[in-house]
Amino acid sequence: MSRQFHLKLIDAPQPAAPAAAPTAHADRAMPLHPAHPGPQKAMPSIVPQGATAEEAFRITLTQCRWHIAANIPAVVEQRDIEGMHQLRVAFRRLRVAFAAFGPEFRTPSLEALRERARHLASRMSEARDLDVFIGELLEPASRCEDSQGGFVELRTRAEAARKSAWDRALAVAGGPALSEFLEDLGNAIDHRQWLEEAVAHPEQKQTVFQEPARDLAARVMARRFRHVKARARGLNRLSVPERHQLRIALKKLRYTSEFFAPFFAEEKFRKFQRRLSRMQDILGALNDVAVARSTLDRLTAVPAAEGVATDSSIAFAAGIVYGWHLERAAHMWEEAKARWKKLARNERFWETATAQ
Repeated sequence: MSRQFHLKLIDAPQPAAPAAAPTAHADRAMPLHPAHPGPQKAMPSIVPQGATAEEAFRITLTQCRWHIAANIPAVVEQRDIEGMHQLRVAFRRLRVAFAAFGPEFRTPSLEALRERARHLASRMSEARDLDVFIGELLEPASRCEDSQGGFVELRTRAEAARKSAWDRALAVAGGPALSEFLEDLGNAIDHRQWLEEAVAHPEQKQTVFQEPARDLAARVMARRFRHVKARARGLNRLSVPERHQLRIALKKLRYTSEFFAPFFAEEKFRKFQRRLSRMQDILGALNDVAVARSTLDRLTAVPAAEGVATDSSIAFAAGIVYGWHLERAAHMWEEAKARWKKLARNERFWETATAQ
């Protein structure tokens, strides 16, 4: 039998900053709700060096669950923009974690939880999209003096749409569906449901469950990197949807590398993360431009009310916003191609994972 790692999420009046990583045989106790609600980033992986694949999976799911729960107060109590961003990141990391450890861990009950996570996150996506639109896309372009009235009305409509989107997101973040999801996820972790559902193929799955997590890390990272390279093939000719798929593949690679970070030489891992993050940031900005187009379409679809800017001035302002960022995107894509060359040549440090 493998060693048991006890992982718990607890309510405690502790500061938001994480404590030092515990020893391999200690309880992993993380505050479920920080004393001072604020945005919480994902904590570094605490998977021990000698963990099996199954133990690493359990610890990773627990940390992902903490990341979700820890950002609910910032969203519900403070309507914090960064808190909403971190909550959506937490859901993405959890969905990647469900799939990252291989098909043996993708049991029916966990796949159902993964689908519920996707659905919950999608119900909060519009709020985040409008946060980005107003803060990062509308404001830089609004300095154009030719259609100030149009920009004022566009901003007013965007703010009204954001308030409605946030109201809907708060109903999700503070509602029973998310609470029930966290409870069900906690039960799945506590009862190790993937072991219970492995009865159909006991020998094959038990072998994978008990293999060193370090070996699994090397195999999973190699597979993720191959997938990214496949998505980046013919980079110069990628369509907008294909660029989006590349961005998703890069996110999966980044989160997976973070789950297995304790097995990698720190300096090499950090260098890889920097290159990966820069490529991700560029593709994320390009995706924001694509999202902005659909947002502008919705905001300009309603006829202007009497006494405010005309339809033509609103449409002109929308065109300025989109054109401004479309031109910027063209330059960013050239930078993305240069960044990709460096990332593609990066040392495959996971092939010789080194204990730290």
